[in-house]
Amino acid sequence: MAAPLLTEEELLHDIDADAMDANIPPLNPEDPLFGLRSSQVTALQEIFGMNEIIIPQTPLWKLFLRQFIGFLPLLIELAALISLGVGDYAEFGIIVGMLLANACLGFREEYHAKKSLDELSEQLESEIATRREGETLSLNVKELVPGDVVLLVSGTIVPAETQWISGDTVQVDTAPLTGELLHRKYPGKHGDIILSGTTVVAGECYGRVLRTGSNTEIGKAQADALKNKTVRIVSVFQKKITTAVQVIVSVSLFLVIAVLLVKGFKYDGFDVDLDNTILDVLSILIASIIILNIPRVIRVNLALGAGFLAKHHRAIVTSTPALQNIASMSMLCCGKTGTVTTANTSIIEDQIYAVDGFSNGDVIKYAFLCSNADKKDDPIDQAIVKAFQSSSASSDCYTQTEIIGFNPAAKRVVTFVDQSSGGTLTISKGSPVKIIDTEAGAIDNHELQWKVDKVNDKGFIDQVTAADKELSINGYKTIAISVCEGNARELGDSAVWKFVGLLPMLDPPRHDTPATIESLHHANISVKMITGDNVNVGIETARLIGLGTKFYAGEEMRNAPAKTKNEIIYNADGFASVLPSDKREIAMALKNHFGLVTGMTGDGANDAPALSAAQVGIAVEGATDAAKNSADLILTEPGLSPIYGAVLESRRIFARIKSYVIYRVAASLILVLTLSIVIFVTGCSVDAIYVIILALMNDISMIPVAYDNATATATTEPQLPRSNTLVYQSLYHGLAHSALSLMFFFAMDFDLAVCDGETKGFIWFHLLVVTEMAIFSVRAPGFFLFSMPSPYLMLSVLLTIVAGGLIACNVESIGLHSTNLGYIGIFNLASFLVIDLLKVKFREMIGEEPGDVIASDHLILPTASTEKQKNVNKSLRYVVHNESVLDAKDREHLVEVKERISLGGFFGLGTDLNPNEGFVNKKAGLRRSLNGLDSIALRENQ
Repeated sequence: MAAPLLTEEELLHDIDADAMDANIPPLNPEDPLFGLRSSQVTALQEIFGMNEIIIPQTPLWKLFLRQFIGFLPLLIELAALISLGVGDYAEFGIIVGMLLANACLGFREEYHAKKSLDELSEQLESEIATRREGETLSLNVKELVPGDVVLLVSGTIVPAETQWISGDTVQVDTAPLTGELLHRKYPGKHGDIILSGTTVVAGECYGRVLRTGSNTEIGKAQADALKNKTVRIVSVFQKKITTAVQVIVSVSLFLVIAVLLVKGFKYDGFDVDLDNTILDVLSILIASIIILNIPRVIRVNLALGAGFLAKHHRAIVTSTPALQNIASMSMLCCGKTGTVTTANTSIIEDQIYAVDGFSNGDVIKYAFLCSNADKKDDPIDQAIVKAFQSSSASSDCYTQTEIIGFNPAAKRVVTFVDQSSGGTLTISKGSPVKIIDTEAGAIDNHELQWKVDKVNDKGFIDQVTAADKELSINGYKTIAISVCEGNARELGDSAVWKFVGLLPMLDPPRHDTPATIESLHHANISVKMITGDNVNVGIETARLIGLGTKFYAGEEMRNAPAKTKNEIIYNADGFASVLPSDKREIAMALKNHFGLVTGMTGDGANDAPALSAAQVGIAVEGATDAAKNSADLILTEPGLSPIYGAVLESRRIFARIKSYVIYRVAASLILVLTLSIVIFVTGCSVDAIYVIILALMNDISMIPVAYDNATATATTEPQLPRSNTLVYQSLYHGLAHSALSLMFFFAMDFDLAVCDGETKGFIWFHLLVVTEMAIFSVRAPGFFLFSMPSPYLMLSVLLTIVAGGLIACNVESIGLHSTNLGYIGIFNLASFLVIDLLKVKFREMIGEEPGDVIASDHLILPTASTEKQKNVNKSLRYVVHNESVLDAKDREHLVEVKERISLGGFFGLGTDLNPNEGFVNKKAGLRRSLNGLDSIALRENQ
């Protein structure tokens, strides 16, 4: 385990109220929650600045110079120096010009990628409820100043060092700073100062900001860590491709050495023309290692894709490798409220159930006294406040003095209320079974435990249960209310709790949810709904949105034997009455036991463990800081439809990336194998300058691949990180084109041994055409005519071929006859069609069938289906799931933390200048950089 960021001594040193800055104004003695005045805020901002930690940025000039650093640029620079050394200034100028053009285009790509990620990072800023001048405002955390009064609720990542003022004794996760697994309580033995960067996991309180930004303990530690460390997140796909590139380059080096020896000894290159021999070999080496650009192209494509996802689908990835998991997703476990439903919760007053002795007005009144109007993002509290304001009930004689916030395990809220006539009331609202008997389902850790006074009255319990069941069958979520005369904390076991009634809430499904479910199923992603509501509410909601109705209660799943439990999880359509631990267990079973890439939605602190456990943690719109911090995908608009858009776009992104990888490796194989074999057999070599021009022209012409119209082959199987099939396809295209090219050369009426300008021009222009045209076959999952490329890609290839033809025909040292242009064109067209047709069969042989194409991003309108039809469709999806199982080693991304200088960047396999490569949420990258390990798992396996 990594050492804690801060030791106990460091945590306690100088972290107390007495040491706070003298510029911070004291709390308002009449109203501690009044907050700062605007004039005070302005003055404090001038003194303390923004509440942020400055992250080192890569200057643009360094970004540009980086294009000249690395193994590939070094070889091109070496070729330029050799040309300069032998006095060939024209060749030297051409090579330098090509090098500068390549650098400018590389800089442009990386700049746009960097800009895209920076814009996304800005969208991930958090807000917090802040009291200023007696009002509650929702402020960006960067705007906080020392002295601000903030509301900390479950799920909040504490944005600054904050002193507890009033409210619950909150439980705080300090593991990011201390490494402790147990939660700390504030106020308590650790004092009343809650440190920045920790997470509130239970309770809610008001606190006063003491220190912000780099003045906090975590701010100081991060500033020190970033001086000499870099952190990058690497996906399974990236890691595999990088390994494959290293192997291919190593094999190419042996082939290049063989060319050097054959050219030098067999054809007397060492004795007759040493300089040109070295240049010839160097040019082939450049053609072979141009695949070192693949990692950069992957990074750029992921960054641009992430930007497109946020702009067009309202979904923000927190790290670019998360796109791989989204493209590979087979299972989606989603919540109910605010995800498949509107979250516009309303209370249906004429359906309120009040027991004898209480009225409907009492139910609303007590529910209001057990709510917090400052919790603007809480749909239940806001619905209660709205219903109370529109009712005739009054709270004039009551003052809420303390609130014990919602605990997802306890499933209830408790408040203490003073009455103007004297005395205290203790009020609770929450899950009906927990309000009746707090030990129901499972004993929790709440400080107050009780049973209502009529818990043993079977007739009374049956009556309440029947009312609750009837409401839930009709689709209502129910909140139960109970009240105790006196302070239940002080009364202890003698406290008498009375059940007041049930508050029915209606949260209808979103209008687009059925179509989104249908579309996800069409894309072979099975959806399971997980809710804290009871089973009847879950089944009714599932029926309305087109899901199956095979639902299990959380308790039923928890109590099942291990084997049965896994079968339940795999086959269920949904789960109800779940605990937070249930969601994590479901995600872990689907991921580890069944090997499926699993998505999980959530919005609260209690969802964070489940979001971390799933490969695709999805924080829905309005999620807490804790949920966003654990998520891979953050939705900025409600509902499931952004997830569907994210899946399609991620699959397109990886279709483009896979196409480029296959193409780039195949093109290098064509150039290296063809040129090398011609040298082995005849000794004829194309001039080095033309090989370098060919390689760089080919690389530049493929830039539009990032914007290609790649289709999402979504319905057959997801885009899985299987690098072996990419290698097979690369070998197929590379070897097939190389064999046909060699047959073409030796069949033509050329004396290759003479190796005159016409011969060299013929070889050069043919290789240019074959490598350019190959992209159209590689990019298409089926026959190329059924997958049209983007106009930019077609224009780029056309212009490159035309430019190559002009060079071949008009440059004196080549002087290719125009008739031969026709022969080359006809042969390449014929060979392209043959290889493209055989490609479809080859892909079937290696298990890479193209599958059906999702023609449009538009949601698919659902059709009425019986339960039997739903089960048949489900079984067909599960056939695809069984074909989409990931090996255990392929289920986790890696985070690499290392010193700023490393050979990885030199060889083009990474970058050492960006301190947060791959992270869209830069704060997440910072937290990883503080860990101090060379390589740590981003996700837990257990």
